[in-house]
Parts: sequence; structure tokens; C-alpha cells
Amino acid sequence: MHSEFDYIIVGSGFGGSVMACRLVEKGYRVCLLERGRQWKMHEFPRRPQEIQKDMFWDPKDSQYGLMEFRDSAESDIMTLTASGLGGGSLIYANVLYRMPAEYIQDWPAGITREFLDPYYDRVQAMMEARPYPYKNEFYYSDTPKTKAFIEVAEQLEQDEDMLEKPKIQFPPLAVRFEGEFPGHQTRNMHGAIQSKCNKCGECDLGCNIHAKNSLDLNYIYRARNHVNPLDVRTHADVTKIEEHGDVYKVTYQLQGANKSEVVTLIARHVVVSAGSVGSTSLLLKMKQQGHLPRLNQWLGKKWSGNGDLLGFVADGKSGYEPTKGPVITAAIEHKYKSYPDGFKHGLYIEDAGFPIGVAWYLSGKVPQILTLRSSLKLVWHNLVRFLKKVLRVDNSNDEINLGDDFASAIDRGDFLRRAYVLLGMGRDRSDGEITLRDDGEAVLKWSLAASELHYSRVRKQMGRIAKALGGVFFDNPLTLLNKVIAVHPLGGCPMGDSPAQGFVSKRGEVFGHPGLYVVDGSIIPTSIGPNPSLTIAAMAEYIAEQIPAKGHVEQEKAETVMS
Repeated sequence: MHSEFDYIIVGSGFGGSVMACRLVEKGYRVCLLERGRQWKMHEFPRRPQEIQKDMFWDPKDSQYGLMEFRDSAESDIMTLTASGLGGGSLIYANVLYRMPAEYIQDWPAGITREFLDPYYDRVQAMMEARPYPYKNEFYYSDTPKTKAFIEVAEQLEQDEDMLEKPKIQFPPLAVRFEGEFPGHQTRNMHGAIQSKCNKCGECDLGCNIHAKNSLDLNYIYRARNHVNPLDVRTHADVTKIEEHGDVYKVTYQLQGANKSEVVTLIARHVVVSAGSVGSTSLLLKMKQQGHLPRLNQWLGKKWSGNGDLLGFVADGKSGYEPTKGPVITAAIEHKYKSYPDGFKHGLYIEDAGFPIGVAWYLSGKVPQILTLRSSLKLVWHNLVRFLKKVLRVDNSNDEINLGDDFASAIDRGDFLRRAYVLLGMGRDRSDGEITLRDDGEAVLKWSLAASELHYSRVRKQMGRIAKALGGVFFDNPLTLLNKVIAVHPLGGCPMGDSPAQGFVSKRGEVFGHPGLYVVDGSIIPTSIGPNPSLTIAAMAEYIAEQIPAKGHVEQEKAETVMS
């Protein structure tokens, strides 16, 4: 097993996977380190015991699963991130949205929407993304929640503080809709086997049939099968990055049951791509421990949750079937007047579904009078049959086929069919900070106060959508405790034109530490507005493009020596 590389990449999300693929293609020897496991087809947890064992990431309690929830009393926000080969692409809702031009404020000079578009194109092509085929494929046209969302969008009116009327959009989704029937397996453009989406709604729990175009099935798959293959190491939790002259030493510990080995690798370049929370906390520890002493004052700053807000609609007027379809199929864009200080504002509300298994769980947990009555009726029916048998009463006219009685006794979940989940996001303020506690745990400090304008607008529009659906709007209960959940954390290692303005350059290189890069959501200096995954990957494509091919670098070195 090799221990020396040209590049070591820490993390396999939308930054790390792109960098790994492009650097391998440029001829470099690359090692990709991922703290989680690789999730193959049908390996994501579904059974109750699997959920308990494999769903959550909490190494201190010997949990090495798919999702990590972080919360602290110092913050008004809780974060959700992923663990596994493919990073956040394993559990996100597949949406690849482009950042509107007007929202690219306070970014390094030269980064504009026009600048990003070629890289957006490149990512969408690699991930084979396309809009939900609701209008042109019969199987997908049977998605009630999408139909209702389109109808609702047409009813929404323009407020005085809006720049235009809200409008429905169908953003590209990284989902495989190709195939002759639901579940039909074919190979994608990179050669990986995937299945045609069967509308099960399990996107956010890991797609067990690999209909989700997650990064392990495109960028990483391509890199692993290159003539110069990517070295992928899973269960590898990086604990140390040290600068030694002109090289870096990266130490990782194998995670999981019966895994305690500690390994040290060497490379001239390191790319930290562990996500906003992961990358920032790791680098804060390295600064605190003196391993990377020149990390500047912007480390941990400019953190944002991208305005995430979860809402619910109950008692709708018809069956919206939230378990049918990908988690997100469409979005309603709202463009608003700016914050008082000129910071551009807009928000997006997207339809959301949930897995069939969650529906069964909820329908079984919530008492239902009709179900209880039907169950008692079935019990009474069997009791009467037994008494007739004992008393030798004639039962020749009794119904023999009991299918309808058993069917009526099953949990009906009508309230779930008429429920609707809304996902809101948009332009909140990047005024959060990640710091370290005395015990080394990363703590996020962020307050709702500066972004209250955003959240009040989101709640207002969710309420209107609920009314148009004929239902009642319920905010996430956590908001009663002044807490929201961020599934799109951004910032912590912000880009800037100079060390006085940011932690990394727009090429991702850390100021003060040549050869050390950060490429993930942590470098994004402001909230994006829509789902940020595409923008993170596009920036990674740009950063990778700036690195010359290995042969070119070696030729330059040889020419320098000869001269």
C-alpha cells in the first residue's frame, strides 16, 4: 500500500470527488480519504435494527453510520451532514441549481455567473442531471405532489416587497430516469450500474437501487477506473495534517468495529474537502495544535446555513401522496427586495416527499379511530365465528372471503396522504462562526436575529402555499426553541482576494500554506440561495482546471534545473 502521493484529498463530497477525478486525469497519484464507508446497492439501512446501528455517525458512542447531527446551546441552528463515499450526495435531494447572477456578492473578483456557467455545464453533464420528466413521461406524470405544486404556484400573487411574481421551476435533478421500467438496470455514461427511479422517496436516506446519481457513481467511479486509478480509502478519519518542509504529513485512524490502525501518508499537496463543518473544525484543531501555524484569522468565519427551513402542511384538501416521487421535483422561486443594507434577497420553496417506510411508521404511531374500529370489528368477527362453532350454530350463509375485513384493519394513514412537506432555503446572512471548545469539539455560533427578514418571508410564503393546498401550515417544532436545521452548511474557510479578505484564494489555496487547499462548501463566502451542491462542484471544477497536468509540471522543473 502506497504512502506517498502527489495529492491527498480529505473527504469525498462535491469538492473532493471532483478534485480527485480531475487530478487523476491530469496524471497525478491521488489518495482519497473518506471517514465513512462505501454504500453499495441495497446496503443503506432500512430495518429497525439497521437504522439504530448504521444510520447515525457518533464515533464516541461507536456509531459509524450515514448521517451526523450536530447541535449546541450556543447556536440557533442544528446541522445535518453525511458520512460515506460520495459525501453529501448520498443523502441530499438531488437538486443541481445554478446560483442567480445577482446573488454573487462579496465573492472574489472575477467570479460571476457568466464565469461559473461553463463549470455548471461540466458538472451537470458528468452527473447526467435533467429536470423531473413530469410533463413528458407517463410514469412520472403520476406524481400528485408535483401536480399540486404547479397549481399552487399559479395562485400565488406578488407582494409589495417582491421584485416579480413567484414562479415554478423544474431544476435539474441528479436522478436516473432512463430505462424501460421502474428499477430497470443500465449503465451510466461512466460504466456504473444504476436503476431507473421508482419514485420510492428514499433519496434522503440513501438510494438502495442506485437511481440517485451520487458522486460515487460518476466522478469517483470514473477516477477509480482510470488508467491512473484513484486510491480510495474508506473508514479513514483524518486526525492530523502537519507541514514538514515542502511536504505534508496526513495521519488517519481507521474507524469502525475492530479497526484501530493509525496510518500516516505524505504528499506535496493536500486538499481538505470534508464539508463546511468538517473541514473548518479539522483545520481549527491543526492551528490550535501548532501543526499548521500560519492559518489566518478568517478560519471559522462567514458561516451560513443557506436559509434552510422545514415546514409542514396538514389536512390538505386532496391526496398529495408525498411518498410518490423523488424527494424534490420542483421549486417556487421568490425574488425579493434587498435587505436594508443592500444584501440581495430571494428564497426558494420546494416540494418534498418522504419514504414509504416513514409513512408506515407514522401511520402506526398516530392513533386512528377508523383503524381501531376496523380492528375491533375483525376481532369480533372471529369471536362470533368461534362461538358459532362451539354452540353448533348454522353458519352456512356467513361470508368466507375476509379480504376486505383484513384490508380495513390496516393502518390507513389518510392524514399522511393529505400532508405536504415544504423545504425552504435562501439568502440568510453569513455571520456565523465555528470555534473549538476546550475538549476540541467544534461549536457553531450563529443567531437567527440578523436573518429574521429571510425567515419571516419564508414562513409567510409557506403559509400561503398551505392555504392554497387547503391545509394548515405548521412550522418545524424546533423553531419554538429558536432552532432551525441546516442541511446546506456553508462557510468557515471563506474565499477572498487576499489574506485580509478571506482564508483561501479563489483557486482554493490556503493563504500562508502553499500546497494546502480547501475545496468544498466551506469556501463559499455567502449564502447561495438555491441548493448549493452544483455551485460547490462548479468551483471545484474551476480550481482543478487551474492545476497544470503532471507532465507539464515535471517538464517545467526539468527546464528550471537545466537553466
